Amino acid sequence: MIINQIQLTNIGAYRGTNSFDFSPEIEKNVVLIGGENGAGKTTLLNAIKLGLFGSYGYGFKTESAEYYKRVQSILNHNAKKIGENNFRIKLDFSLIDDFEKVDYVLYRYWKFTNKSLKETFDLVANGKHFTDYEKELFQSKLKEIMPPQLLDLCLFDGEEIARIVNEDLLSDYLKNLSRVVFNLDLFETLEEDLEYYSNQSLDGKKMESLEQELFELNSREKDLRGKIATSLSNLENIKSQKSILLDEYNRDKHDFEKFGGLVKSEREKIIKDMNQIDLTRKQNLESIRGFVSNLLPFYLTKGLLKESREQIQNEEALQLYKQLGEKLTDEKIHNILHSVSESINSLESNKVKEQLLDLMKPEKSISTIHGASFSESSLIENMHLKIMSDADKECIRIIEENKAKLFELQELREKLRTNDDTNEFADMLQRMEKAQQNLLNLEDELSKTEAQIHDWKNALEGILSGIDKIQNTLRDDDKTKSSFLESQKIIALSRRFREIQLKKKLQQVQIEASVMLKKIFRKHNYVSSIIIDSETYDVKLVDSQKDYIEKTTLSAGEKEILLISIIWAIFKCSGRKVPFIFDTLLGRLDKTHKAAVLKEFIPNCGKQAIILSTDTEIDQEHYDILRQHIAKEYMLDFNVEKKETRILNQYFPFKQMELSI
Repeated sequence: MIINQIQLTNIGAYRGTNSFDFSPEIEKNVVLIGGENGAGKTTLLNAIKLGLFGSYGYGFKTESAEYYKRVQSILNHNAKKIGENNFRIKLDFSLIDDFEKVDYVLYRYWKFTNKSLKETFDLVANGKHFTDYEKELFQSKLKEIMPPQLLDLCLFDGEEIARIVNEDLLSDYLKNLSRVVFNLDLFETLEEDLEYYSNQSLDGKKMESLEQELFELNSREKDLRGKIATSLSNLENIKSQKSILLDEYNRDKHDFEKFGGLVKSEREKIIKDMNQIDLTRKQNLESIRGFVSNLLPFYLTKGLLKESREQIQNEEALQLYKQLGEKLTDEKIHNILHSVSESINSLESNKVKEQLLDLMKPEKSISTIHGASFSESSLIENMHLKIMSDADKECIRIIEENKAKLFELQELREKLRTNDDTNEFADMLQRMEKAQQNLLNLEDELSKTEAQIHDWKNALEGILSGIDKIQNTLRDDDKTKSSFLESQKIIALSRRFREIQLKKKLQQVQIEASVMLKKIFRKHNYVSSIIIDSETYDVKLVDSQKDYIEKTTLSAGEKEILLISIIWAIFKCSGRKVPFIFDTLLGRLDKTHKAAVLKEFIPNCGKQAIILSTDTEIDQEHYDILRQHIAKEYMLDFNVEKKETRILNQYFPFKQMELSI
């Protein structure tokens, strides 16, 4: 991939439309971008990833509310403030597709509609606009060619590389990098999927259990549908009663407003406060009753619940151990091992079987008491989690709140009684008060009924999903049994292929990284070769006398150079054409190593190298070294008063800086 151009419209500190031309030239692969801290370099990097992948670049599968919250945080504040509803990232890039170069222009827009942020996406290839279906296919293809994780690995972040070196994370980093760059993670995913599939074999007893569970789910479905129909009918009756009562209340209220005088507003406020307190106390009482009837018995028998939970877990472990013993016959184990190595004999097969069973064997002897199904054990686990929460403390708090509310209600009633004793419209007020109370009761009943219907519908969806899963399981049982052995063969073949491929690639990486390291290191020929273990990814350095060099003897800067040399070699040996992005990479290197990196390393980083730098990192001297390889150069100038970044078509003006000093 080559990034030719990026255009930002009201993104971050980039107010209005701002463009960067990243296209390389012959013998000039460097795009140099200078800027002080906070000028917008990080925003530019994030915009490339966001423009290419959208929500997927942030780890979201869909455009969720959390994703839009992240996007809204990077939109230009001033543009949002004045209602300028135009936010866009435009990316012009090239890919090799079927041995042919294809130029793409990708547009990702954001607009506010009814205070809600919406995203649209458009794509043009060689002047042709893609349809929605073609855009979906391209996004899937892009995730394979240049997934977000790979783009992150192309970013040589000086801070991140320093952290890897300082915390001794080199082996873990190289392992992850090799898996992604060499596509070995695809084979690991295949093996995991096949392992999971192989473990789904079913026995006769489980079939009987599933059939019984299917019958119970069908019965619960019928019962829930009846309850929902009855509640919907009751809901309409409540709405009708509410409408009639509201009409009566409005008539009395109209008469009272016409003749009731100045006492009306004060009295209505008192009644409203009383009704609200009454409603709050009723809701609190419902919560207390629910706690007493549902959770209190289990709080009182917390120890018994814990013992039952542990017993069920032990029984499940025992059942799994027995099932594994039945499925792993001597013949099956021998066949599986024989497919990997023909030299395996029966005695070795029996040892493997015994070791596998020992892994699953319970630590202590137990007897089956409960024989709980999956749904029953789930109920016990859920109840255990509830008991471990602070529901009891919450119930005590609600009781105390109700006491305070009762005292407040008594004061309001006394105040209302004193007011009504002097009011000649007492009968009218009593009718209004009663109507208002009845309306609140109906509203509460309406809310509870709607909530109950909603819960029943959710439960019904879960039951229907469970019925569908069980039916699919029963249908696929025969397929599972017949494909178990084949899946094991594929797993063994995939693992062997990964081992061979990784060793082959790492041998090439060792050679390329050693050559680059010798060019950059100030201590010429100090390191003769690099050795990378294909299992542990441990890196060893060898001198010209074939003796190992302790990595601890290297300085922090030398360790960084070692790491970037290996990373560069991994990408080169993979054959992937990717842009390299360097963010404050040279900050911790001395002048000699800086010059070597700029002279030997950067020009060899493929067709495109984007460098983000401060004026102290690449100064006049190092700029002159790099000058012959620079295709484009920019400077980010941040205006503090306007809070905007301006793009200048030049790097830092060194001579002017010297004069000002």
